[in-house]
Amino acid sequence: MSLLDRGEEFLDIFPEVTTTDDLGNVIVRPADEPVRIRASVQPVTSDELSAVGQDLATTYRVICRSAPLGAWSRVRWVTNGGTWWDVIGRPRRYGMSRRTAHIDALIRERKDPPESARGEA
Repeated sequence: MSLLDRGEEFLDIFPEVTTTDDLGNVIVRPADEPVRIRASVQPVTSDELSAVGQDLATTYRVICRSAPLGAWSRVRWVTNGGTWWDVIGRPRRYGMSRRTAHIDALIRERKDPPESARGEA
């Protein structure tokens, strides 16, 4: 077993799904039901944004063997108090060999939880 298989953090991934809205448009959004994974999570940057009230935007790297991550996925970091995160861009998938195959994605904390989760916390 490697670090890819036994990360210390638990994440609930809400995979991206394709659906149709009320007007018949095809849209991509996070699924209603999560998939729980184990992953290694490492800090990447901490940037202070020039906004009223001094915002702090921290970016983390998620590294795991496999996960249903996509650009429209939503992440709830369970072992970090259930905080909500957005995936930045598309995850990178590495597949040189079965032993080293893994997914690497960047996440950034949301300022407010999604509407469906306001009553969950």
